[in-house]
Amino acid sequence: MRTLGLIRTGTPEPPRDLWPRMRARLRAAEERVRLDLPAFSWRWRLIAAAAVVLPLVVPEPLRFLSASGLF
Repeated sequence: MRTLGLIRTGTPEPPRDLWPRMRARLRAAEERVRLDLPAFSWRWRLIAAAAVVLPLVVPEPLRFLSASGLF
């Protein structure tokens, strides 16, 4: 038996499979795997917009964030 075969038979499988659907898709996929990500909600859009606009509006963003307790 080859060394790789000995390693595979001697190593137990993980106690739980974290992504069984993902692993099944990867095994069954011919060329591409489609990933469905959650929608980018309005809350995250507002947070991203605030992160982009904050350095433009506030002269010293780090001092502002530390003074407001957010940093």
